[in-house]
Amino acid sequence: MIQFSSFISLIFILLGCANITPASVSTQIDSSLPKQDLRLYAKDTRVFKDRLKLKEDYLKHFFSPFNQEPQLNTLEIQWGLRAAYNNLGFGENLLPYTIDFIDNIKQEMNLESFPNTKKPAIITRSTNLRVVPTHKPRFLDPKLPGEGFPFDTWQNSSIYAGTPILITHYSQSKEWAFVESGFVSGWVSVLDIALLNPNQIQLLKNTQDFLVVKKDYTPIKSSTNHFLESARIGMLLPLIGSTKKTYESLFFIRTPSGYAKVIKTHLPVENFVKFPMPFSSVNYANLTQGIVGERYGWGGMFGNRDCSMFLRDTLGNFGFFLLRNSQAQIKQKDFKDRSLYVDLSQKTPQEKIAFLKENAIPFATLLGMRGHIMLYLGVFNDEVLAIHDIWGLRTLQDGKEGREILGRIIITPLDIGKDIKTISQDSLLIKRISGMRNLFETNELKNAK
Repeated sequence: MIQFSSFISLIFILLGCANITPASVSTQIDSSLPKQDLRLYAKDTRVFKDRLKLKEDYLKHFFSPFNQEPQLNTLEIQWGLRAAYNNLGFGENLLPYTIDFIDNIKQEMNLESFPNTKKPAIITRSTNLRVVPTHKPRFLDPKLPGEGFPFDTWQNSSIYAGTPILITHYSQSKEWAFVESGFVSGWVSVLDIALLNPNQIQLLKNTQDFLVVKKDYTPIKSSTNHFLESARIGMLLPLIGSTKKTYESLFFIRTPSGYAKVIKTHLPVENFVKFPMPFSSVNYANLTQGIVGERYGWGGMFGNRDCSMFLRDTLGNFGFFLLRNSQAQIKQKDFKDRSLYVDLSQKTPQEKIAFLKENAIPFATLLGMRGHIMLYLGVFNDEVLAIHDIWGLRTLQDGKEGREILGRIIITPLDIGKDIKTISQDSLLIKRISGMRNLFETNELKNAK
């Protein structure tokens, strides 16, 4: 399950939405940004060797809900509820919640019977996973930077259609189900999921090949040309056949009885490719350039991405399985069960730069800090560049903390904001980087054919 402690810490350190600094600062930051075209920085056409091992590892995690017992207990699913009793928070009208409201959520969670089911299922409509069973937001203090919009502390993650899940619990009204996927757990609306029968589960398990999309928000349509869903980078679709012009795939919809029904779809070959895509810096740049500038989405809200979801989706197209949380991503072992994490927390900014230049792999090294994660791009014009999905930079004006909002997927130097008076110089990215992780070793690249 995604650990929200690291998400919440990001609120206080990097993110925020109040007290935006003057427009003159935005001009200084914008003028200091490198060109926002990933393809300018991708020079290496060598590809990763072990695509089949990546695929095997990814699919093992992807289908894990079909092969496991419930992983979480009653105490573990209540952390958001406990936080709300400790600090009621504020609702969408920016007024504080009441104890009665929180009590009603507790009652809906139906904790006395947890877990009350064990049913394999699938996501039928890309949706949000919530910390508690409600669509209502919970903000901390809307008047403080990083505690108001968009930081709904009850937003856990988003999850794409076609993702296998295990339903472990129903809420009291049965409007909500608590589900576990291979990378995140939380409450989802039952209208966005469907139960699978044994034949459908076996059909998915026996599927040898899958597809990923090359352009975000590509429509998926039925054979009768009805819209079903938008294909997203990071989404997997079963491949069951192909012609010169189309791939034949399967899509699961929910019937009125709550069970899954299989629909065949035909996907244009120019928009989709077999999973995993061959990884190289050039291939990654060509894929990801299409979403550079996409708006920031806390916990995947509004169909957008946050820092960890951005990396999970884009690298996922190439078969690199990443957990949902930034701190888990930077520390997790790779597909060979190796720990390639290096602690940088005791190094000075200058020592970090020197170490990255010597040891980081452009487009294949994660840079982590408390509550945030980035992808290293390399050194250009003596600047170390990274791409990341970031809300903003911490500002200080007349002793008051605020945020300079960037709010998008963006290419920046690691010292973005340096020497700008209103930007907190103690909070520069390079000073806060605590560790790095290579996705693989350099000898695992080979020349493309």
